Amino acid sequence: MNWIWSKVGKVFGSLFLVGGGTVSTGLLLGIEASHAAGGVLVLLSMLLVFLGLAPTSMGAWLLYTSIKADRQVMRDRFFQLLQTQRGRLSVLDFAAATRLEPAIARHHLDAWAKEFSANFEVTEDGDIYYVFAAPRSSSAAAAALLP
Repeated sequence: MNWIWSKVGKVFGSLFLVGGGTVSTGLLLGIEASHAAGGVLVLLSMLLVFLGLAPTSMGAWLLYTSIKADRQVMRDRFFQLLQTQRGRLSVLDFAAATRLEPAIARHHLDAWAKEFSANFEVTEDGDIYYVFAAPRSSSAAAAALLP
């Protein structure tokens, strides 16, 4: 469900952000160019708030929450892999499971290795494995590794 919310949030967030920003810019230029006063200024100001600033704010919020949902999905996959691989992950394992580029997958694994004090193993072929401490049970894993 987080994955769907993330994609929908990004689409609608982008639309609201761009649309609201465009309307805001147009209304601000209209206010400035027309030297509006009185009722016209009030009307343009209300349109600016409701058709410009509100959608822009909503778009920014939707993009923010979709990015948070993406991070949560990736973190969940990381913990699933840790359990299935018994705490030993390679960059390619993680990249394949999350469909990330290897450089981005390595960045995330490096951050989690620092966070959870992981060790590294280098195979004879030169592959690097991140070795995380294996928890005693799955409930202990969730309790120990989740923020």
